[in-house]
Amino acid sequence: MTHPHSHSPTPTTATDERDVDAARVAREATVHSFLNCYCHETGADEFVAAADAPIDRQPASGLVLRCPLPNQGIECFVPVAYRSPTGRHLFDLPASYRAEDGGDPVELDYATLAALATKELEIERGADGSRDDLLERVVRSCRRIERYVDARAGDEDVLYGTDFTFREAEQSLVFGHLRHPTPKSRRGMERDAERYAPELEGSFQLHYVRADPEIVESESAREDSAAEWVHEALREDPAVAESVLEGYLAEDDVLLPVHPWQAERLFERDAVRELVAAGKLESLGELGRGFHPTTSVRTLYAPDSPFMVKGSLAVEITNSLRTNKRPELERGVAISDLLATDLGDDLRERYPGFDVIRDPAYLTIDPDALGLEGDESGFEVVLRENPFRGEAARRATPVVALCQDGIGDSDSRLGRVVRAIADREGRDAAAVSEEWFRRYLSISVRPLLWLYLERGIGLEAHQQNSVLTLDEAGYPDEFRYRDNQGYYFPESAYERLESLLPGVGERAGSVCPDAVADERIRYYVVLNNALGVINAFGTAGLVDEHRLLAVLRAELESLREFDRPGTSILDPLLESETVPCKANLLTRFRGLDELDAPSLDEQSVYADVRNPLVDAETPEAAGSHGSTATGDAGEVDR
Repeated sequence: MTHPHSHSPTPTTATDERDVDAARVAREATVHSFLNCYCHETGADEFVAAADAPIDRQPASGLVLRCPLPNQGIECFVPVAYRSPTGRHLFDLPASYRAEDGGDPVELDYATLAALATKELEIERGADGSRDDLLERVVRSCRRIERYVDARAGDEDVLYGTDFTFREAEQSLVFGHLRHPTPKSRRGMERDAERYAPELEGSFQLHYVRADPEIVESESAREDSAAEWVHEALREDPAVAESVLEGYLAEDDVLLPVHPWQAERLFERDAVRELVAAGKLESLGELGRGFHPTTSVRTLYAPDSPFMVKGSLAVEITNSLRTNKRPELERGVAISDLLATDLGDDLRERYPGFDVIRDPAYLTIDPDALGLEGDESGFEVVLRENPFRGEAARRATPVVALCQDGIGDSDSRLGRVVRAIADREGRDAAAVSEEWFRRYLSISVRPLLWLYLERGIGLEAHQQNSVLTLDEAGYPDEFRYRDNQGYYFPESAYERLESLLPGVGERAGSVCPDAVADERIRYYVVLNNALGVINAFGTAGLVDEHRLLAVLRAELESLREFDRPGTSILDPLLESETVPCKANLLTRFRGLDELDAPSLDEQSVYADVRNPLVDAETPEAAGSHGSTATGDAGEVDR
């Protein structure tokens, strides 16, 4: 994990893999993610002077985080390297704990922290949580991080360099979601897990399935059908043998591209074997060009393919079983149709640096053909347009990968990018940071909130669903949103969408109460995305976070011109001491599957957290406090 005080003015060099203790790095990363989640979601934190805490060293900030567990009579003490106003702090580990009535402190490792904190939740909130399940996931996640750190240490130029490709960025997320208690938890993929791990630079062919058209269900917003799009891609693929082209593409049969891990399990089912025996289904095996797993694990990318493949994967990743639900398939097509109306033209004209990556087609096997009662068969595959081909793959990155901490003393990619700009332009890193962030807001938060407030479409644009392309200088150039799950149509604004494309709400299944939509978009766009970017600047030692908070507040104030009756998305951010925020630890503790909830308002747990925007000053006043994030106790106690 990086500390802001360790950075030199220029980008750091790669860490020799022999200098990295992968187990220690993974355990410290797990303490950071778990403890930050616990304190942020429960408010159970207090910052005290290091001199008043039972520790034997002086942390850089002069502060220690005291985390009481009163139901167990325990208090934890964690030396603070950097205190963040946005709530994701950096710690100078190891931490310690002791009985509240005194006694000698004992070192607090990640497993003990997780056990004590989840026990506190169980006592405080009742025994309806999944404590044992959560603890198992914490341990497995930590072990995966250790494996990835061990494999990628010494690979910092690829993980964090300033010149990179979309594939390299998608496969660089060694630590995962920085505000999730089990960021690398994957249950169900123990066998062959390494082959399919993006963090280990996985690459493999798709498994193709030939199906009789009468058992296939598909839809497309394109001029050609989903099946025709697959055929066209195979014809253009130099890795596909001529015998395959002659034997299958000349027929009317449909070819479905399936993740090979999923295909292996599908063809173990008796009902699938019966269709094979009847000649209605045939496994063709792995064919064609290599595809690469992205941050989501199940979405697969090839640099020269016209589409990405988002298939079902019967694996629990973080909070959810990652299978495609039938409404999601239809939503992708419906949204593609909606963006083909005047709405899409208006969006492009107003915000040319913003776009939505379409999921315009899907294929699946009819579950009735397999004798299944539900809406899904397991063969569901979404064909997502691929804008990252050729030169367009250069400097394109998920925002989450841009912001992740470096391994050991390595700088984050964001840190390297901004410092490179500052060196080249002969400017202060803090000034470059502010300009960079302003440009980012103009192509991300502004169009996202305009789309929600003015046109009634909310996008679940958290950092992993957001892809940013940098220009040659390193500044934000293009922002793209991706995901066929995360759309919200607030009820009060739906009539206008209905007039653009009759029936789109029913097709997309996205109409919801304004209060639900407000809460979700406020979290994903502002609390997760924008505040997460601000935190990345602060933890990299580039700029005082308060300075960027003031810039963000001013941007949100300017968006009031688009405010409409029925919504309250902006007011809490600008006026309330606390705001509802998605609580990943509490969601995981309760064992909720976000993708299988009966309604949008039952997907996850939200908790009221401190709002760092409510007292943010004007950008000019904030800038007067200093140009870098020092973690100084006097500064962070403002």
